[in-house]
Amino acid sequence: MHRLVRRAAWVLLLVAGFAALVSGQVEVKYYGHSCFTIQESDGPIIMLDPYATFVKYTGLPQPADIVLMTHGHIDHCPYCFGETDQVTGDPVIVQSWNSQGRIREGDWQITEDLLVRFTEASHVTSAGGGAGVVALVSFEVAGIRFAHLGDLGKPLTSTQVQALEEVQVLFLPVGGTFTVDALEAMTVIGQLENLSIVFPMHYFVADKTPWTDIAPLSSFRSVVAGVYSIQDIEASEIELTLDTLPETVEVWVLDYAQD
Repeated sequence: MHRLVRRAAWVLLLVAGFAALVSGQVEVKYYGHSCFTIQESDGPIIMLDPYATFVKYTGLPQPADIVLMTHGHIDHCPYCFGETDQVTGDPVIVQSWNSQGRIREGDWQITEDLLVRFTEASHVTSAGGGAGVVALVSFEVAGIRFAHLGDLGKPLTSTQVQALEEVQVLFLPVGGTFTVDALEAMTVIGQLENLSIVFPMHYFVADKTPWTDIAPLSSFRSVVAGVYSIQDIEASEIELTLDTLPETVEVWVLDYAQD
């Protein structure tokens, strides 16, 4: 009996040690609008949806090793408009769409260590705003499953929910007009059962956002209040680890980085 107890304890220690190895620290940093970077320790910098200079946030240019873009609009793809200086270094540039403008759906091995899933979704909203399609981009870093929903126009279909079912950290548009609005964003949160953290994005900020008909973050806050906890990080970056993710859904609001 004592031998079995000791062996069980040894197995538990091995499991705990393995979990510590696979769940490193991941820095998430917000540069405004829909642009984030994700980096594990000294690993590659993954940038999502950098904006062209038409968008007046001043956080870019910044370095990256991999750039993932959900669609070809000016606030998500500077390269589509001839701006190659918004991202510095020599990054792997990944457009999620093909020459016909459709999303290259499926799991794509971008680098040796990064497998990315692209899932097509409509950019067109329930009210008819937006245009075309976007990629829902999901991938894993340090054991944490991330997803960036670009300019998602409507709540998720059952197929999209299935593609995103393991997502724990979500970058979610909330401003409406060209994307889901605050109420629809709440629907999306409720559709994903494994969520821990939601980072809102794509909302109006005075003197930064060119489109004044996008709702401010306060509109989303008003519908979140009393349903999910809201954490104001009061910084543009935050460190995440798998074993310290919240057990229930929380909305974390990052400040945007400035030059």
